[in-house]
Amino acid sequence: MSIMDRTTPASNHQPIPVNRFALFSETLLAGVLVLVLSLPLVTIPAAYAAGIAHLERHLDGRDDSVRGLWGTFKAALPGSWKLGALTAGAAVVILLNLLLAWVGQLPGREVVLPATLVLAACGAILLLRTAAAWSDAATLHAGPKDAWHAALETGKAISLRDWSGSALLAAALFGATVFVWMLVALFVVVPGTLILASAAVKIRSARHT
Repeated sequence: MSIMDRTTPASNHQPIPVNRFALFSETLLAGVLVLVLSLPLVTIPAAYAAGIAHLERHLDGRDDSVRGLWGTFKAALPGSWKLGALTAGAAVVILLNLLLAWVGQLPGREVVLPATLVLAACGAILLLRTAAAWSDAATLHAGPKDAWHAALETGKAISLRDWSGSALLAAALFGATVFVWMLVALFVVVPGTLILASAAVKIRSARHT
């Protein structure tokens, strides 16, 4: 089986060859970098926006250097603080609920736990959609706040309009959860799988519009 595949860049819609092994290694590298950049929690939106944009450039045959990812992250960081703080707060609440449920100290566990998981999945999908939309929004809006606001609105709209793409992201989230459940050390590959899924869903959505 050939290790070469073909993909369609968003700019000129000309198929280009993609080395699957190179994509795999680039996904792992970008995922580790995104994980490190996400450690402060409030930087999660900017980190994922940079990671998704990095993989898009790789698939398009453009600059996919670590320096490029770092530059994208620095460009995405301004204007993302509000969304980042909201993401960090939601992550803390979700983790707290899961820990309380694990030790049996969560009141109304039968209702609260499933509701928490559903809300967490919906929030994660919206975050990934928003992060994927940021690079396009940044090219159309001069101000960083305007870019993130536009990206959030796009994320909301496309999450509902492209429901099949959102379902694919939900499957990616479920798969990542299973990986970590099987072996906790696999948490290092989770960001890579999520940014790859987000980039792929974005390309897929663009092809169907």
